[in-house]
Amino acid sequence: MLDRFYGIRDRATAIVQRDERLLIVRNRGFRHYSLPGGGVNRGESPEDAVARELAEETGLQAVSVSPLLRCKTTDVFNTYLVYRVEAKGELCINRMELGEALWWDGRKKLPLFGYVRHVLAQLDWPKVDASGILTS
Repeated sequence: MLDRFYGIRDRATAIVQRDERLLIVRNRGFRHYSLPGGGVNRGESPEDAVARELAEETGLQAVSVSPLLRCKTTDVFNTYLVYRVEAKGELCINRMELGEALWWDGRKKLPLFGYVRHVLAQLDWPKVDASGILTS
């Protein structure tokens, strides 16, 4: 019923990791962090959308895109289709879209959107033992 009012839309979401760090972004004007990605356009595959959005937001180019079906989640506004993305290039954010992007090791507490917490729980990330030290 809510989708009639809010237009629930598919969003292609990227899990990009380097050196045991996860790429997270904060949209301009927002306090909470999210995962890179965005809406799937009509006629566009989610795989193409996640690669396009990653490039538009961060300057990174997708080399491979693999679905993470267990991570799919929905909130009031969106269905998040999650993909593990291997990407090349240097991080160079689009300041028109993002306020910040960073490679996060999971140690520093950051405000995350609920869907991000759900996805990370499904991935069991970060792996932190009782001492607070990351374990592969």
